[in-house]
Amino acid sequence: MRFFFPFSLLFSPLLLTAQLRTIKTLQVPSRAEYCKIDTTGGYSVLPSGRRVTPVGTTLRITNDPFGLAVSPDGRRVVALHSGAISLIDAENPRQALRIPDYAKTFADPFKGATFLGAAFATDSKLVYLSGGDKGNIIIFDTEKKEKIDDISLNQPIDNQNFEESFTSDLILNSAKNELLVLDRAHFRMVRIDLATKKITASIPVGRQPFGLSLSPDKKYAFVANVGLYAYPLVPGVTPKNKDTMMLKFPPYATVTKESIEGVEVEGRKIPGLGSPLVPEAMSVWMVDLATNKVKGKFKTGHQIGEMIEEAEIVGGASPNSVAVGKRFAYVSNATNDNISIINCQTRKIAGHIALKVHPSIDKYRGLMPFGMALTQDEKTLYVALLGFNAVAVVDLTTRRVKGLIPTGWGPTKVKLSPDEKNLYVVSARGLGAGQNGGSGFVKPDRGTYIGDIQLGTFQKVTLPTPTELKKWTQQAIDNTFETVSVTDDGKNPLPPLPGSRTSPIKYIVYITKENRTYDEVLGQLSKGDPTLARYGTNVTVTTKTDTLRQVDVMPNHLRIAQQFAYSDNFYCDSDASIHGHHWMMGVIPNEWVEANSNHSSSFNAFSKAPGRRFPKATGGIDPEDYNEIGGLWEALERKKIPFYNFGEGNEFAAVAEEWNHFEYGARQPVVFPLQKAVFEHTSRNYAGFDMNIPDWLRMDQFEKEFTAKWLTPQKGKKVDLPRLIALQLPNDHGAGVRPEAGFPYPHSFMADNDISLGRILQFLSHTPYWKNMLVVITEDDPQGGVDHIDAHRSVLMFAGPYVKRGHVSHTHANFGSILKVVYNTLGVPYVNQYDATASLLQDFFTDKPDFTPYQMLIPDKRIYDVDKAMEIYKKTYDWKTAKPGPKMDDPDEQRREHYRQQNN
Repeated sequence: MRFFFPFSLLFSPLLLTAQLRTIKTLQVPSRAEYCKIDTTGGYSVLPSGRRVTPVGTTLRITNDPFGLAVSPDGRRVVALHSGAISLIDAENPRQALRIPDYAKTFADPFKGATFLGAAFATDSKLVYLSGGDKGNIIIFDTEKKEKIDDISLNQPIDNQNFEESFTSDLILNSAKNELLVLDRAHFRMVRIDLATKKITASIPVGRQPFGLSLSPDKKYAFVANVGLYAYPLVPGVTPKNKDTMMLKFPPYATVTKESIEGVEVEGRKIPGLGSPLVPEAMSVWMVDLATNKVKGKFKTGHQIGEMIEEAEIVGGASPNSVAVGKRFAYVSNATNDNISIINCQTRKIAGHIALKVHPSIDKYRGLMPFGMALTQDEKTLYVALLGFNAVAVVDLTTRRVKGLIPTGWGPTKVKLSPDEKNLYVVSARGLGAGQNGGSGFVKPDRGTYIGDIQLGTFQKVTLPTPTELKKWTQQAIDNTFETVSVTDDGKNPLPPLPGSRTSPIKYIVYITKENRTYDEVLGQLSKGDPTLARYGTNVTVTTKTDTLRQVDVMPNHLRIAQQFAYSDNFYCDSDASIHGHHWMMGVIPNEWVEANSNHSSSFNAFSKAPGRRFPKATGGIDPEDYNEIGGLWEALERKKIPFYNFGEGNEFAAVAEEWNHFEYGARQPVVFPLQKAVFEHTSRNYAGFDMNIPDWLRMDQFEKEFTAKWLTPQKGKKVDLPRLIALQLPNDHGAGVRPEAGFPYPHSFMADNDISLGRILQFLSHTPYWKNMLVVITEDDPQGGVDHIDAHRSVLMFAGPYVKRGHVSHTHANFGSILKVVYNTLGVPYVNQYDATASLLQDFFTDKPDFTPYQMLIPDKRIYDVDKAMEIYKKTYDWKTAKPGPKMDDPDEQRREHYRQQNN
């Protein structure tokens, strides 16, 4: 029998005084397993340590399906991906036909641009598809398998011209032979006459319109707006002076007097963003199609500034999808894990349905409801739970979840067959990625880059009987977590739960790097593939013009791993940095992040379309992305735990990054704010992501600020190191070679990153704080390389006196596991379901500390000469004191770099 140990009993006086305690924890089921993909009917292990066991008939299809349409005759299904569609026989789904196919049998109808809108014509043959970034609708013939026409949204209407439109969701209004289409660039809904292919109406709606639905009587359209703000251009910035007039640091924190009203910084009045509670922000609008007037504006879900269980809400509800019945409209609020009910007659919110799946985790968020399907009798609502790998079956009579249907990883859309006997579900990441290199690996046609090799899934599920639904519900829970008894003798430095006892580890330094897999850095160690260890020691560096032998590229990484402890079973939950910097900061990427990260979406600071200045931070977290009560920063702030940030969150959309932008590493042309919790705790003189700046310079900045703040306090002032320091060390991301700047090889960036990591550990281990310190070293994502076990497997190393020396951890770990270390050690309550259910990494630690400091190694100077790289800054390093020893993640750019490096 499954049960949860009452939280209040964990800390009773009787238990606290006992020498041995049995404590119940929640952990993922595959903590003793490595990632694997089982296509024969078993289960697959995900990077999170969760499992997926999709039920029904399952097909692996192209990655990231965010659009789904079923033909009126029930014979065809179309899944829409980034720049591709999958055509599926709904009656007998044996395989999916991808268009364009890799053999180039069929012409490419999209030229790379699509988004999430898909709708069949009444003839069940033609399908209308969102052209996304190109601002058009593609008309595709599913029988001929070819594009037959397209319709542009950039048409003049009512004496107004529109340019740079972006096609979001769309729906067919058969009663008028028209399409209703969302243009997220211009914050509007348009009506298109299919006979003339002309726009007949342009109706302003809320910010970043994302989801669209039509009432059964075809009288009303409902628009879900996921945008929070309309971001203004920084005053004084022009295309010609942007490098000198951009802001050096975000002007204000979110939801403050300054962010609402504006502030004067850097000699200019920076406009505010206004209130996040206005009707245009994260809302649902009801449009009367008889008059083209907006008849209702609804703020669904919980609102920013409200309190939930003593925690302030910092993230908007993110209403993303609407299912409309004769009386009620249902809205999925991703951030709140609930469904809002709108009464269509009274035009008021009639209540909310809390999506509760199990009492052990219901108090945490993490389900992320997305696409929905409503039965014709309006008694049942099917909800795709993007964060839980299941479809929730909601009884609308009782307003409760009555069961779960297991899916692939990250379900996005769900549809009912016309006869309502079957359910169709698509999942973004399916069964995971699997290996993308190593002996015996055969490169598939789709490629080896993580975004190419990872397939989505399509499921056809016959609606379950009550007995089947009960079984599937337990299966979905068992895939996600289990209750694990931990015997605690009080000695392990990692407490089994937050607040259960005090740890001798007082300070945590959380270092994140960029884009590397386990095998390419640590492949010469446990469970590695040495043939893939191109950044190891004693390797051969080969380029088109040169060959170097016996090169030590990243010797400090190997020394740290072997001297302290590392994992050979750690995985990034992320595919790329846009996901990674969310996950590692304790923020689950929502539907806005996921959809935008996988589709072309051009940013233009100077556009007349306000939606083109959309937030799409690759190394930061945008206001549209905030989780309900935030992530790591907010959790620490609530507990009044001191923390400080060096460089995290600086990579906003369209920032300028040059070698002399070393104050913060990036300058912004558009007014983007920083999270309120971290704004005052972020260094103004540490360069975050900027590949024109050596990591070695960052170490100068770090040591200088660390020394001034925490090693040489003013006379009579007592200081203490913050309990958590986050530090970004990004140069192992890699960039184009620059011999004149000291980076003659792609490996030069890795060597810079390596020696800088060695330097920081050497510095920290010689401070008085070392005796109570833990250093966590990891990567934000693995997309730059290959791995013979899984493309998500990456680097995780722990260093410090209480870390078990020479230890290799085989416990399945992910970002949730790292955050569980932070929260348990510092006594901070978990924030979301991924923290609460992550594996517990107690095997890394010992109660017998070893205070020996670290001594850095110097990589081969043939590939990286620190002094050469620092010439431009006129800085030198006193080597006698040393102990012996591009823009971030544009998917297309990273894909090119991935394949270029594989060919070197």
